[in-house]
Amino acid sequence: MEQFTASPRIGWRTPPSVAGVAGCVGLIAVATGAAHLLSRILPPSSATLIFLVAVLVSAASFGFWTGLLAAALAFLCANFFFVEPVHTFSVRHAEDVLALGVFLLAAAMTGFIAGRMREQADAARQRADMLELLSDFSADLSGRTTRDEVGVAVVNHLARATGGAAALVDFRDGAMVAWRGAPADATLELADLQAADWAARHDARSAAAASGWSGSRFTFQPLRRAGTGVSIVGYTPPHGGALSEQVVGAILQQSAAAIERVELAGEAERAREAAEQERLRSALLSSLSHDLRTPLAAILGSVTTLRELGDAMPTEARADLLAAIEEETGRLSRFVANLLAMTRLEAGVALKRDWTDVGDILRAAVARARKAFPAQALDLALGPDLPLVRADATLLEQAVFNLIDNAARHSPPGAPVQLSARLAGEEIAIAVEDRGPGVAPQARERIFDKFFTTSPSGVGLGLAICRGVVTALGGSIALEAPEATKGGARFVIRLKVEPAMQEA
Repeated sequence: MEQFTASPRIGWRTPPSVAGVAGCVGLIAVATGAAHLLSRILPPSSATLIFLVAVLVSAASFGFWTGLLAAALAFLCANFFFVEPVHTFSVRHAEDVLALGVFLLAAAMTGFIAGRMREQADAARQRADMLELLSDFSADLSGRTTRDEVGVAVVNHLARATGGAAALVDFRDGAMVAWRGAPADATLELADLQAADWAARHDARSAAAASGWSGSRFTFQPLRRAGTGVSIVGYTPPHGGALSEQVVGAILQQSAAAIERVELAGEAERAREAAEQERLRSALLSSLSHDLRTPLAAILGSVTTLRELGDAMPTEARADLLAAIEEETGRLSRFVANLLAMTRLEAGVALKRDWTDVGDILRAAVARARKAFPAQALDLALGPDLPLVRADATLLEQAVFNLIDNAARHSPPGAPVQLSARLAGEEIAIAVEDRGPGVAPQARERIFDKFFTTSPSGVGLGLAICRGVVTALGGSIALEAPEATKGGARFVIRLKVEPAMQEA
């Protein structure tokens, strides 16, 4: 990153430099030689114009005092070489005294004006550099979304503004927890760490030690305090004087505001997540109150009727009640299984991944589905030589069963649900396809969201659990267009095939 080099302003308070004096003397010497050569073809009064040009160039190049020195030297050279009697500082004619006086005044005014113009030009350039640096810093901060990213931007631009090094040190409960610096090879010595600790404990600025004195190389000051934590920013003394100090001050103000903005954004995001979790909990409780009450009421009613009437009921009626109890119990069992699977996924419980035969999982899911949906036709096709995969067999079977459940609820009577598994490159593709109405385009992006359902009898957990399980296993799930027909829906799970490990 290009450094901000704010050179000291050249004004009337700035003494002339050795290089400026040497340049001034050189220009006057060149002007003297040029005037001497031109005196053969031009009148002697034209020499003063050449000296005025030298004075102007000296003042514009080296500053106010150098311009006045050039005016004095030009006055002496004009008097010594071009005013009678030459090679002396005496003046023979009274009009020459007036001419030399006017020349000295004009040269001094020229040097003064040119010096002031140089001073204003330098100030304008440095202000432009300062604004460019602050603009770059503001643009950089606008794209930073975390506290660490803001810290990186702060130290990089501080190092650029000071022309040295910068550091950001984080303290929590009185102990340093992290720091970052710029440039990349920046280090903090023991004296620097002690100064940063002092600034953190006293919540005050700790100035850098003077050149040649022992102590910290950095000036440290608190940047942002939140609870038991505090951020201390440090920077080496700027090379550009007061203007660089202004740049550093502006950077620190923007940095504090940016850190506060990021922290507030984090708090807002956490509040939004908490509100979303609360909304999901409310939706889950509402769903539980309905989907648990319905099968429980049916079971309770059937059991009560059987107990009260007993043998007085016809055989067919008792069989219907027992079938209803079995159906509602299965429905309740599936619902609880989904809730347990979702709880495991959201709690972050580590999956038990073992080498598993995909064919066995699909056959188990189909057998379970045939008990749950005896009227639904299920077709299973397994590809040859399917390799083993590392997966949680219980959760993967639950995911496949949820896809079958979803397909069965949307399939028209008599239409089979087709299941297949085949090796596709380095992945195993498990597909569940139905002949139902399909999924509307506006619902495709939300089909795997929790509590989103297109069926009045659905809760909206089945497909969300499928995606959670497959993602946790390192695979992917997608809704694809069926290959055989134009209608229906086809869900495909893709699991990576890992090389089998040889057991010792």
